[in-house]
Amino acid sequence: MSNYINQVSDSLKNHISELANNPCLFLRNSNVDFSRKRKIDFKTFIGIMMNSGGATMSKELLDFFDFNKNTPSVSAFTQQRSKVLPETFWERNQHGSIVNKLHLNAFYDVLNRIYTDVLVQTAADYNEFRACATMIDRSKLENVILVADRGYENFNR
Repeated sequence: MSNYINQVSDSLKNHISELANNPCLFLRNSNVDFSRKRKIDFKTFIGIMMNSGGATMSKELLDFFDFNKNTPSVSAFTQQRSKVLPETFWERNQHGSIVNKLHLNAFYDVLNRIYTDVLVQTAADYNEFRACATMIDRSKLENVILVADRGYENFNR
């Protein structure tokens, strides 16, 4: 099982690295933004955004940096965030509402406090039902109680 978790983790890291290889596509001023050495470089910024779970930014930063005493401040994160185009994470849908560009679906093992699978979908491919079915098909776990939000329900037999 740990090999599977490592594969999922490596996959997410690879996707983040791909984004980080072309930061100019996502920055307000690609000639200067993220050009200086900082605790939060572009790759780290994307990692923080992809791993945020809805807590306060202070808590998110502490979690991301493993409660290290040299964890960057919320102000440092905010300054880096201001350099990134809003279109990096959000776009307008056909009704003019702002929506996320990416949707992260994740299986989380509550007892072991680890993610066992993740599936990232674009706004165009967003389908929680399909994501849930895909992750169930990939799972090797047995005797599982799955708790999910609306949209993930599925009645496969």
